[in-house]
Amino acid sequence: MKKRTVWIMLITMLPLLASALETDFPVMLPTVSAEGSVVIVPNEGVAGQYGSWMLTYTAGRKGIQQGGGIRVQLPDEWHAGPRNSANRLQTKDAGANNYVTGHTSRSGVKIKTIVESEREDILIKHEKISLDGRTERYVFVVRVLIVNGQLEEGDTISVVYGDRSGGSAGYRASAVSTTPLPVLVAVDEDGNNEFRLLRDSPTITARPGSAVEMWVHLPSQAVAGTPVKGLIALVDQEANQIDHAVPLQLAQHTGYAAFPAELTIASGRGHIEFEITPQRSGIFRLKVRTKDLEMETISNPMRVTETEPKDKLYWGDLHSHSHFSWDGVGYQSFDYARYVAGLDFYALADHSFFPEKENLSRGLNEKSWKDYTALTDRYYDPPYFVTLHAYEASFGTPYGHHNVYFRDRPGKLEYPNRTTLPGLWERLHRGDALTIPHHTGKFPKDLDFTVHDPELRRNFELYSGHGLSEVYDPSHPLAFEQSIFTWDSKSLNQPSHLQDVWMMGLILSAIASSDDHRSHPGQPHYGLAAVRAPQLTRDSIFQGLYDRQTYATTGAKIILDFAVNGTMMGNAVKVASNPEISIKVIGTDEIDWVELLRYQEDDGSFQIIKRWQPGTWDFEGSFTDRTFESVAMYYCRLKQKHKVRNRAVMAWSSAIWVYKQAIQK
Repeated sequence: MKKRTVWIMLITMLPLLASALETDFPVMLPTVSAEGSVVIVPNEGVAGQYGSWMLTYTAGRKGIQQGGGIRVQLPDEWHAGPRNSANRLQTKDAGANNYVTGHTSRSGVKIKTIVESEREDILIKHEKISLDGRTERYVFVVRVLIVNGQLEEGDTISVVYGDRSGGSAGYRASAVSTTPLPVLVAVDEDGNNEFRLLRDSPTITARPGSAVEMWVHLPSQAVAGTPVKGLIALVDQEANQIDHAVPLQLAQHTGYAAFPAELTIASGRGHIEFEITPQRSGIFRLKVRTKDLEMETISNPMRVTETEPKDKLYWGDLHSHSHFSWDGVGYQSFDYARYVAGLDFYALADHSFFPEKENLSRGLNEKSWKDYTALTDRYYDPPYFVTLHAYEASFGTPYGHHNVYFRDRPGKLEYPNRTTLPGLWERLHRGDALTIPHHTGKFPKDLDFTVHDPELRRNFELYSGHGLSEVYDPSHPLAFEQSIFTWDSKSLNQPSHLQDVWMMGLILSAIASSDDHRSHPGQPHYGLAAVRAPQLTRDSIFQGLYDRQTYATTGAKIILDFAVNGTMMGNAVKVASNPEISIKVIGTDEIDWVELLRYQEDDGSFQIIKRWQPGTWDFEGSFTDRTFESVAMYYCRLKQKHKVRNRAVMAWSSAIWVYKQAIQK
């Protein structure tokens, strides 16, 4: 018997996978083959659009004996579906989407086409083994076997992705636009169920589609007379940067500034930066329209002051995934964060996972950590764009998923399958690292927030693409039940939401971030973190998180000021009399309502103690709490009128903890 690779050991650990197949699971040999040639036609597609692609293998001098065949694997990106899952690839229903068939050029030869690990699920979430030894969510291998007969040199085997002959709409191209990526093909010429990768692989490209959205980003704060950078980006239906030229017209919506009247996004670029100089204090918003596309967008508000404020408002996505994770795809996260989403700071937070076997790849490990952190450093460009070293440690019950962040240099990578959350905390340096929990209102069950470290857990992700973890409310328009981010989800009726942990006594600030798995961070409906800091550097952003100078939005860059007796959110304050509460909102749309919530022991739960319905883009309100007792916490939230990508647009302040001060006699 020939020597086999450690891949065989991996396969023997997956009996359910092997038994699900209609034949013995194949063996991948470590050597490569130069036998035969492969082409794929067409060799490109439009991201997210259905089509049909034929891969054809032409047999070499040995041909293919009975029992032999080929195995084919498209790039992982080509299995990324419309939700946070993989496209189903199937051989059973000719009228359904993503139907795949096999063919051969030699008459009389009988073949069999298999999608390895084929399932009935529409949204595929389980991992599968790739031809190159990885265990990933976005891997699908198609096998075509010679059941009867054999192929001679020059005969062909073809695999059709998206066979439309039975009424199928075809195969859905990669949701993520890509550069040319290799299609892996392995061949068994001898019929002994041992395959070797072909030395030469064809490539396939996913091009972005036509522009369907325009995003216009301005800094949230500026000083009159000082130029700043604006950014305009156009994306297709899958949120990819477009690659065609678009002329633009610019005009002021509110306020006064100097800026170009016309710009053109160049072909192949997808975005354009430009200089804008605010001319007087106030609120400036820019209106941009396309000349040849029927699109018009108003920027986020820019607050202009005469002098530079001590603390400034910065926007970021602290939770996003890429190809480094077993459940992520894409390579463009950093460029996307800066030049499409218009973020000030960004953290790529891929999963860490200790590989129990040499070739098992389910996330970051010691081998990839060096390259991963080097990538984060490469894109660090203060004072224009800040990247934080980070990763995700996905613990189960009772700890839950936590993202880990470092102030400056990356610390040691820890693995949730090798330690506990308290064990992780023991290895982190207090003051130089933070851990932030996420989707706690959804999973896992039975979280225990009494296990806590107040120096290392100071923030709470209350919203992401998954949904809302503010308070248990399955009917809320942002609840997990209403999300189409992933498979159908439910809110957990357990004390693991932000209101719950606040009432337990944990002093945490609110953030939101996307948990995007497509290398598309900072999208306008999946959540953003707002951080107040004196400057845009790693240390300053990290310190803002540490000091709890944060708030959360669903993705709109809404300016929110919230204070009690002049003390801003995220802090504690002592008052001698009834608390004086002030709220200021500078919105990106008409504001439906603003709510002030309070918790004190006699309330039993958080109560809405004041509600405003402005009906305007900007709002200022004040309130004196005359029923304050001695200890309370307050926060505010708001909702804007129009949805973005069918999601309500909201913002949530962090809490302010208020204590009654004893009067000195």
